[in-house]
Amino acid sequence: MGLVFAVQVLPIAAVALNGFATEWAGSVLPVGYTTQYMSQLFADPRFTQAVGNSLLVAVGSLVVTSTICVPAILVAHCYFPILDRWMGALIILPYAVPSIVLALGLLRLYSGNYGVVLNGTPWVLIFGYIPLAASLYYVPIKNNLRAIALTEIFEAGRLVGASDLAIMRRIVIPSIMPGLVVGLVMNFTLAISDFVYANLLVGGHFPTLQIFIGVLSGGSGRLISALITAYFAVVLIATSIVIWATSRKIAS
Repeated sequence: MGLVFAVQVLPIAAVALNGFATEWAGSVLPVGYTTQYMSQLFADPRFTQAVGNSLLVAVGSLVVTSTICVPAILVAHCYFPILDRWMGALIILPYAVPSIVLALGLLRLYSGNYGVVLNGTPWVLIFGYIPLAASLYYVPIKNNLRAIALTEIFEAGRLVGASDLAIMRRIVIPSIMPGLVVGLVMNFTLAISDFVYANLLVGGHFPTLQIFIGVLSGGSGRLISALITAYFAVVLIATSIVIWATSRKIAS
């Protein structure tokens, strides 16, 4: 366990040290430390813009994808088993089809050919993540649903006069909250760390953190290390807030 932890943490720690190092060559640790590169990064308005854009897309994606995908999964599982089987097969398509194909399809869909123009805006990313998000919700939520005796729960609820909506709200949804939390965290991480779709769909019109990292990739290695360190910090803080908020919901 300690070895696994070290393997995961040591690369991040090395990048962070490189971001604060004055000189690091031929030694295990840097010769000296400075905040020059981190200060330079935070003074760059492009960085704060990229952070804001990434958080906007990530939070917006969570709201839209959870509103669309979670009810669809629940309804299909509880009322339409045939549709549920089709859904289980279709959710793998976004990962089986090359990203460039999906991106080109989204560009055509939202470029005005069908009366909707969203290209170059955060909305094209938020809606574009829906197919990718479906499987990240489907798998953990389905695992929770399979552990619940739904038929008996609905029959017992109907016997005492409860509506299906009330049964869903009071029993089923609280029972799947652990899977929903996993789906939310995975989708947040997907939205805030994506580069391929962000670069292809919005590019410089709406720069995110990953696009900003790509812009600086040809410059100073120390500055890139400082940026990656800040990126990890933003993802860690934001993910912790998502977990804390959803955990409070489960506890209540």
